[in-house]
Formats: sequence, structure tokens, C-alpha cells
Amino acid sequence: MSANIIYRIDASAATFVKSYGSLPDEVLREAKKIIGHLLLLDVTKAPAKLHLHNLQNRTAWSIENPKVKVKCYTVHITPDDNYKASFTLENGTAYMRYAGKHDSIDKNP
Repeated sequence: MSANIIYRIDASAATFVKSYGSLPDEVLREAKKIIGHLLLLDVTKAPAKLHLHNLQNRTAWSIENPKVKVKCYTVHITPDDNYKASFTLENGTAYMRYAGKHDSIDKNP
């Protein structure tokens, strides 16, 4: 199993559920599509249209091992790049963290 491939998506974090639920309806439709595209994706070879990358100098506490910090990734969820979602990737699972306005996600992934 490659460390860079997303085999599962966990969108159950309260912070993600709340932020995702507050997105405008039009953005929600786009977000569902983009999040679906993450499945079986190699994060090091993502298509350019996703604008998927890890945020430099940004880490988060691991879901699987709370004593360790892991990279935060973001993906654009609208074609106009106004909205993004963030996640961590741990042992093949993308743990969704937040969804919202581009600048807000960059500041607090």
C-alpha cells in the first residue's frame, strides 16, 4: 500500500461536518464531486485542476496517533478557486478537516 494514495475518505470530523454543511448549495454540489475524485488518487500525481498540495509549514495533530503531527493537504472544491477543503493523509485514509473559503482554509487548515 503506497503512503501517497487515498484508499479511504473519512468525513466524520465534527469540524468538517459543520464547515461542509454551511457551504452554499452550489458549492456543496461541486465539493461532493471533488471529494469523490480523491478516492484512489496519488496525492503526488494529482491532476492540476484539483490544485491539490500540502500546505508548507502547516501541520495538524494526527487522528491515528495524537502524539504526532502530520502534513495538511488542501484541494480546491470550486473551479473559481474561491473554496477549498483540507485533509490529512494517514495510512491511506484522507481525514477531512475543514471546507470553506480559500483564505480561511489556508490560515486554519
